[in-house]
Amino acid sequence: MKTIIKVIIIIVILLLAFDQSRTIYKIDDNHYITVWKRLGGKCIITFDKHYSIFKPSRYIETTTDNYLTIVINKESSKSNFAVLSGYDLPVKFVGYKNLDFYQPDQNDDFKKRYYINGDHLQHYLYFSIDIKEQYMSK
Repeated sequence: MKTIIKVIIIIVILLLAFDQSRTIYKIDDNHYITVWKRLGGKCIITFDKHYSIFKPSRYIETTTDNYLTIVINKESSKSNFAVLSGYDLPVKFVGYKNLDFYQPDQNDDFKKRYYINGDHLQHYLYFSIDIKEQYMSK
């Protein structure tokens, strides 16, 4: 009986450890992003350091195969941001109200809104996340 309980505990610990694969990126001194790859090909992205085993109250959910470009307005206290999905994959927003979402076929509209002559707008933070490759660029 003790052996069965120990095996179950080990399996639960391994499942939790595998499900808790996350990377925290520092965008600047005031902004962090957590990319949490979960079981089943799901990924949760949140704009802070997130260590809990529970989902945060506000997050972006997509697949682990997606590529996102995110733009955050540094001057807004309302967490205004925009997301461009690199692939035609599902993206779900939970708890966010002030955001602009662009599908891959709206890339030109995204660039017209958030770039001037190919340069970043000054009061925005720009970064891209390749979830599958665990890579973030600013």
